[in-house]
Amino acid sequence: MFPVPLTPGCLSRERDLQVTSSGEGGILIQDIAMVSSSRVLVTEQTNDTVKLLDSQGSKLVSKLPLSSRPVRVCLLRDGRAVVTLPNQKRIQFIRVDGDTLSLDGTIDVKEPVIGIAVSNNHLILSYSNPGRLEKITMEGRVTHQLNNHTAGRELFKIPCFITSSHDGNIFITDYGTNTIGQLDQNLQVVQTFTSPMLKSPAGIVTVSNTQLLVAGCNSNNILMLDTTTGSMTSLLGQTEGIQRPWALGWCPVSRKLYVVFLVGKTTINVYSRK
Repeated sequence: MFPVPLTPGCLSRERDLQVTSSGEGGILIQDIAMVSSSRVLVTEQTNDTVKLLDSQGSKLVSKLPLSSRPVRVCLLRDGRAVVTLPNQKRIQFIRVDGDTLSLDGTIDVKEPVIGIAVSNNHLILSYSNPGRLEKITMEGRVTHQLNNHTAGRELFKIPCFITSSHDGNIFITDYGTNTIGQLDQNLQVVQTFTSPMLKSPAGIVTVSNTQLLVAGCNSNNILMLDTTTGSMTSLLGQTEGIQRPWALGWCPVSRKLYVVFLVGKTTINVYSRK
């Protein structure tokens, strides 16, 4: 399936995705990952759980209690997901078997992990205080590192979210510098992107090798970044219900965008390409 270019006005809001089950109140969702066109995985800090949701029926399918508050989540190619547990300085693997979630091993790290993504069968991790990146194997061995000292300049303050494209590029949003960085597999900086329209970039997802969607948490918008030109275009804003966007999920099959907000909400906004 070829990626469909996104342009202003091409996304329309659909019915929100319900996250809570009966009896639950406001919650804090930290991240989202698309398992399939009908299954969505979210990390919920309020109850220290990972939830599997039915995006078509808008209901809870399964939930898995964790030993600490989960933050970031990303999917692996082998049917598993990986979740960060910063308070325990740990990465938790989770097996997704149909509609069942189960624990599947851990990796201990030296500092709390902020962002995580998978690229070329390795994990890309980000840290703050000071901001830096690591590339590690699935067993936890560090293969590459990048920090402000080795780069010779301040690259990162709060490298928040990470994603990778099919051609091997790695993209990081830095909440503290209002910058998006593009890196290669050796964690070398290829280029950086900024825009007056983007404040406090958070969630980032790949639509194609040259198009990415970025959440502007304090600019209250969703921007489309064209990496060939460096231009950013506003696709959604406050008029479309965007207020403090935090994490993003993009499904290339259904062509739907899922937006998580930095507030205690019981739903996730859903937008589909017209």
